[in-house]
Amino acid sequence: MLRTLFLSAAVALTLATPSFGHAKLLSSSPASGAQVAEVPKTITLTFNEEAKLAALTLLHAGKETSVAVDKSAPSAKSAVVPVTGLTPGTYEVHWTAIATDDGHVAKGSFIFTIKNASLATS
Repeated sequence: MLRTLFLSAAVALTLATPSFGHAKLLSSSPASGAQVAEVPKTITLTFNEEAKLAALTLLHAGKETSVAVDKSAPSAKSAVVPVTGLTPGTYEVHWTAIATDDGHVAKGSFIFTIKNASLATS
């Protein structure tokens, strides 16, 4: 009887304890490795849990550009960041996000390419 009570209490405590994960990038638009014909107007990051995007940096032709991130935006599973002035070429996107549930800082990167419109039609 005591053993059953102990096991029941242990199970209840285990189920009541929150399970903290870390924010992981599930997808992006443009997608990682994508070759797009049109210049994107936004970069969208979708995470497995609510997070707040803290930083977004683009690396293109040896030049690093920090993109303005709305730090007052509420935490969400997706972050949409407007981008301007992109030209054909390969872009490396570096992002930093903070998980809402545990404050864990997650970082990652991906690459996409904007094809030169004149080359795409030939």
